[in-house]
Amino acid sequence: MSIPATVVIPNLDCPLVDRAVEAVRAQTPALEILVVGRDRPGRLAGAEGVRMVATETALSPAAARNRGVEEARGQALLFTDADCRPQPGWAEALLATLERAPVAGGAVRFDLGGNRWAVADNIASFHEFLADRPREDRTRGPLGTLNLAATREAWRRTGPFDEALPTSEDHDWVLRARQAGLATAFTPDAVVEHAAVRSTRGELERHAAWYGRHFHAFLARHPGSFARGPTWASRGRLAATAPVKALLSAVGIFRRHPGLLPAWRSLPGVVRFKWAWYRAVLAAWPDA
Repeated sequence: MSIPATVVIPNLDCPLVDRAVEAVRAQTPALEILVVGRDRPGRLAGAEGVRMVATETALSPAAARNRGVEEARGQALLFTDADCRPQPGWAEALLATLERAPVAGGAVRFDLGGNRWAVADNIASFHEFLADRPREDRTRGPLGTLNLAATREAWRRTGPFDEALPTSEDHDWVLRARQAGLATAFTPDAVVEHAAVRSTRGELERHAAWYGRHFHAFLARHPGSFARGPTWASRGRLAATAPVKALLSAVGIFRRHPGLLPAWRSLPGVVRFKWAWYRAVLAAWPDA
C-alpha cells in the first residue's frame, strides 16, 4: 500500500536545515516537505520542493510539529529535525513499517571521530536509538521525534504533542500512543544522521541540565514509566549515589554497544553529561 506522506521539520534558525531538506528531497518516495518556524540565516531561500511555514515568534519543537501536522496533506506523518540528515532509504523503511504498526521510529547514527564533546553529547543523547537495536514491531523502548512516523489515524487517537512539556514531549507522545492501544515499532533500517552540534564541555553540560531540570514535569505525567529503584526513594539518597550512578551508566552504554568503542575517549564526556543531568534533577526536586 502506498501512503502519501508529509515530512515535518521544526526549525529555529538552524544553519544545517538546508542539509536536512536536501536529504529528504533525495528520498525515493515523493514527499511533501514542511519546514516550520524561523529561517533567519536564509538557508532555505529559493529552495525547491519545500514549503516554509514561517512563524514570527519562536516555537518550541512540540508547537512547530503540531503546526506542521495542521498544514500537512499527507496521510502518513514523518518527523525529523533540522540538524539531522535522513539517510538513503529512510522514508521507504518508515513507510513500510507503518504497514505493520501505526507508529514507527528509526535509528540514529553520528560521527564517532569528531570533537570529543560533540561525540559524548550524541552518545549520551541517542545511544538508545543506535542501529544495533533489534527490529521490533511492538517495541516498549523509546522512540524519538528526530526519526518518527505515524499514520493520520494514530495521530488522531493520540492527540498532538504536549506543548506544556519543555522536553521529552516525544517520549510523552509515544507513551500516550501506547496507552491508546497503538502498536509502536522500531526499524533499524530507517536511519538519520545527527550532526555534531555541541563542541564544548559547557554546551554538553547545559544540554544535559536542560533535560534534568524538566524531568519531573515528564515524570508527573508518567509516574510508572521510569525505573525507580531505592536510590530514587529520596533526594538525599539520590544525591549520595548520583556520582557513582553517572559513572556506571556511562560505562554501561559502552558495554552494551561495542560499536562505540572507537570513541572511548569520549567516555569522560558521557560521565559529565550524566552527572550534569543528575545535578539538575536534584536541584529541581519537587520537595527541595
